Amino acid sequence: MEKNKKLNKFYIFPVLYVLSAYLMFAGLIKGTENPIACLLVLAPFVFGILNIVMCVKHCQPEYYYIMLSSAAIVKYCLVPFFIAGGFLVAGSFISGILLPIPPMFIVGTFIAFLLCIAGWVILAFGSPYTISYVVLSQKAGQTSKGMAAFHIILQFFFTMDVIDIICLSLKAHRNIKSTIAVIILFITAVIAIIALILFIVFQIVM
Repeated sequence: MEKNKKLNKFYIFPVLYVLSAYLMFAGLIKGTENPIACLLVLAPFVFGILNIVMCVKHCQPEYYYIMLSSAAIVKYCLVPFFIAGGFLVAGSFISGILLPIPPMFIVGTFIAFLLCIAGWVILAFGSPYTISYVVLSQKAGQTSKGMAAFHIILQFFFTMDVIDIICLSLKAHRNIKSTIAVIILFITAVIAIIALILFIVFQIVM
């Protein structure tokens, strides 16, 4: 019982990382002139390093499924974060194209570029749980070295990382309800993005 409690306490780290990512949004809205806002903006990077430390330290067989569940917590809970970020990137880029002020194209593109870099860093810092799970799976003989490398590479690409976690969770028969919810959210987001693109194209044509 005590061992299970100790193992379950591990979930506090992925939860803190997810919270730090959303707090970063609050920090950006508040403005970097505010010292507290600056700390909020830096929070994901601090907890991201903590992710790496904890995953390296606890990459042990007893944490096998805990690593998978932790990966699902991070990747699934950050789906709305990246969907919102995707709309911000698209909005920044499109506003730079549509607004008739020449400098706006440079500004809009630059903002979109910065948002993509920040998003990728958050994506990368949230990947150690999946990597630890894949490494443990490979050591246990359940995954080949080639497939393990493939899974690890996918963790550094937008959308592909979530799809990979969906596949790993379904294969392991874990996190089924949350996986189904994320699939529905993904489909809804794709439809919304397509609708937005069609609306923008229609506005330009008209």
